[in-house]
Amino acid sequence: MAKGRLSKFQQSKLDAAFARADRESALKKQGGKCIYCLDPLTVKQVTREHIKPRSAGGLDSKDNIAAACAPCNRLKGSTPYGKFMRLISEPRSGEPIKYRLVWFSRQLNKRIALMEKRVMRAVGRKE
Repeated sequence: MAKGRLSKFQQSKLDAAFARADRESALKKQGGKCIYCLDPLTVKQVTREHIKPRSAGGLDSKDNIAAACAPCNRLKGSTPYGKFMRLISEPRSGEPIKYRLVWFSRQLNKRIALMEKRVMRAVGRKE
């Protein structure tokens, strides 16, 4: 091994640490929720979602990383972000039911968040 270079093992450990930091940072930025279905996530559940898929030239940079639950991450796959958001935000008749299920989860989570906000306001607490 050349002086100053990392071994493959060291490089893999470093890459894993950066990947975890990216996931945690994205999760915090998104308020602990999946970017797509808005389900609450923990650090152990979160996956690193590439907004622009790597298969389409997306980079492994913080600007291209979001926190997603594993089911949404798998469902999106290499689908472009805009198309996927349309599929889960405005599902159309004839499209696979899996997109409507994410849409339903999004709607439910939005309403729960709104109810929580109203309850907190009613009891005099700030969110």
